[in-house]
Amino acid sequence: MDELDGHDAFANLVRLLDGADDGTAWRARSPSVERLRIALTEVPQRASSLDLAVLLRQAMSREHTRREAAVLPVARVSHARFSDFSDWSKVGLSVTTVGGKRLLSIEPWRPVWLSTDGKEVDSFAASETIRREFNSVGCEGDPFLVSVGRTTYRSRGQRAAVRAALSTPAGGSLVVALPTGEGKSMIFQLIHTVGFVGADQMENKGVTLVIVPTVALGVNHEHEAVEVCGLARPLAFQGGNDEKNAVIAERIASGTQGLCFASPEAACGRLRDPLRRAAEAGLLRALVIDEAHLVDQWGTGFRTEFQELSGLRRELLGAAPSGQAMRTIMLSATLTDSSLETLRALFGAESDFESLAAVQLRPEPDYWIAPVASEAARTDQVMEALHHAPRPAVLYVTEVAAANAWHARLAAAGFRRIRKLHGKTARAEREEIVGEWRTGSIDIVVGTSAFGLGIDYPYARSIIHACIPETLDRFYQEVGRGGRDGRAAMSLIIPTAKDFTIAKKINAQQVISIDRGFERWSTLFARKIRFGKGRIAVRIDGRPGAGERDIDMFGETNTDWNLRTVALMARAGLVRLLGSPYPRIAEEGDWLEVEIIDDHHLDKAVWLKRVEPVRRIGWLASIRNLDLMRKFLSDAHCPASILEELYGNDKVGRTCGRCSICRLYPDRRLATRPVGEPRASWIKPLDPLVADLFDKDLRLLVTYDPTTLPRTASRRLGETFLRLQQARLAKLIQMGAQPFDMTRVLKFAEKSAFFVSDLNSLALSRLPKGPELVLVGAGQTLETQNLNPRQDNPRIFIAPEEQLAPDGRRLRDVFGGRVLTLDEFNARVAQ
Repeated sequence: MDELDGHDAFANLVRLLDGADDGTAWRARSPSVERLRIALTEVPQRASSLDLAVLLRQAMSREHTRREAAVLPVARVSHARFSDFSDWSKVGLSVTTVGGKRLLSIEPWRPVWLSTDGKEVDSFAASETIRREFNSVGCEGDPFLVSVGRTTYRSRGQRAAVRAALSTPAGGSLVVALPTGEGKSMIFQLIHTVGFVGADQMENKGVTLVIVPTVALGVNHEHEAVEVCGLARPLAFQGGNDEKNAVIAERIASGTQGLCFASPEAACGRLRDPLRRAAEAGLLRALVIDEAHLVDQWGTGFRTEFQELSGLRRELLGAAPSGQAMRTIMLSATLTDSSLETLRALFGAESDFESLAAVQLRPEPDYWIAPVASEAARTDQVMEALHHAPRPAVLYVTEVAAANAWHARLAAAGFRRIRKLHGKTARAEREEIVGEWRTGSIDIVVGTSAFGLGIDYPYARSIIHACIPETLDRFYQEVGRGGRDGRAAMSLIIPTAKDFTIAKKINAQQVISIDRGFERWSTLFARKIRFGKGRIAVRIDGRPGAGERDIDMFGETNTDWNLRTVALMARAGLVRLLGSPYPRIAEEGDWLEVEIIDDHHLDKAVWLKRVEPVRRIGWLASIRNLDLMRKFLSDAHCPASILEELYGNDKVGRTCGRCSICRLYPDRRLATRPVGEPRASWIKPLDPLVADLFDKDLRLLVTYDPTTLPRTASRRLGETFLRLQQARLAKLIQMGAQPFDMTRVLKFAEKSAFFVSDLNSLALSRLPKGPELVLVGAGQTLETQNLNPRQDNPRIFIAPEEQLAPDGRRLRDVFGGRVLTLDEFNARVAQ
């Protein structure tokens, strides 16, 4: 099948529209042209003539931009699929008849209810203008990327995140913030395929549990893992599928599951025993929390299991053999200071804890903000937008009833390639919707905030909000569903006055009052079971008090409030969550093991001093987040500056999308400030094998004669590097051409966490901190500072014996540290 681009693709599309081509012998590189071609030729036919007409507008708009708006594209349309369609003006297409033939051209869409300043609302998103480059120069890959079918990283940020994650020490916790679309899922795929630096590589052994907030996201990750990692289903633990779930539980217990995707409820419930058995056998590699910001946003409210994960983690760490504790990796596209501090409090209290942010604000969104409208006016405006907006499109709402109403409204208008997804959507239907979204056979999804979490479908072009999200963070996450291919995308929000009330109500975090929380804890503690050494178990589903109003207070809501109370105490440092007691308590009820940290936990004054500030910080952070959403809606400030205010301008790189200010005053566009490539800062004691190689100043030079290298030199060097990788020395810098066969040397690194950089200056290194190898090629220049003793980053230089020092003398004569021959070096490592 021919793959066409530019003029050729559009010319063939015009022939297809005119009935002169059946569209089966070619495909288009342009997503919009290809989408229309597939819709016209699909069997069975699903798209309505209205769906097709909107896709036609999009393809013609894209062609108009390709022609630099100099020549208006015209298409003669006689295709049978349009025979019953006449509402051309409704989708922004004008019709003229010449010689009995229908000719179509595009009309600019400048709705009167938007302040457009003469600009066309949909044209930039339809243009497919590239706004972000992936896999660009400077994103060279590590050898192990071949295990997931890649050779380069999507960005420098992704490279930093992967290297930091795979360097995490046993028992350590790492938070990674990486922009939407830059491939966070590669991190847990690589944890499965290559493991961690220095960890035992047991073929087909070891479990990586990935916590996902929605079934849809678990299904999506399962699909990718099957394709990328060659794994066999089932991988996603889903409610209602007992047969598959039993298989997953059994595989986890035996350590053979590999990757597993599950909700926090499943991990803290049905999977707890199998996970513990895997941990006890040293076969639990990692706990990965995807969309980790939800621990703060959702864990304080309606899904407290997100915060109970901290107790599960401690239980599993305590069960593991020495040196074989799992790693905890938390992933998010955006993290506020509040979210990061919550993660630190829950997952970093007693272990190595690091965070790495490589967040560059997204350049793809073209922001459009409508003035506050009435409910009726908003309905008309959204309908008008969906008759013009480039596809695929997501219509976001807040409430389930609104999603149902909008879906019915769009169906009644004649749209057919539409679906809805919300909290009450059945599991089987969710799977079906995610599959259709991924394959591009849906044009519109009406969804609540959970839709799209982590689903890496690259081609979404329009994100429309018929609501006001309760935080700017949620809004930006949802806008991030569009433009994941790095091309322009449209963000349109159309608010009503009622939306502000709904957003404020949701934003008012349901953090328990000090009085009520203290009462609940006092009651729980009075009915405790003691284990000794400050450890107790409390019945988490017990009634909250001894008063008359609490006698009949049982059920999920009551249990959630109890968990919320204990989680708040944990964040305040009064207690530590340890998970469900093990072995299980025989008494009736749902029990939670807790370690008392502060003996004054029953003192009301201590609650006021310790708990209330934590409670207030969370409350104020939510209010600020909503206030920034209101500031965005004022349309008086550049969105990039508001997002910097939300996430911290010292934590994110600034990139301007497009907004009313930029469109009207291009010279006022904010300058880009790159985030750069951060370095992981894990500093661990040197492995004895590595420590023994250095002198007291941690210096080592290894020399060889490049003219007399034996044929086995490359093989032996590869064996040495593998042994060093197992001893946690897993970084190599190559300077210049090498006399070794580096393909052979690094063959082991295709299946091991070993990082390689080709540099002409050591000052450019962004490898994680810690010991590293430096292969110095012939004729390379070293600087004095390169050779100085480095406690945090000791280096082993491997260089030709005639390598010069910075002062021009032979390096081996003036090095000042330990010097070994290559044979001596290989022999010492092999011992």
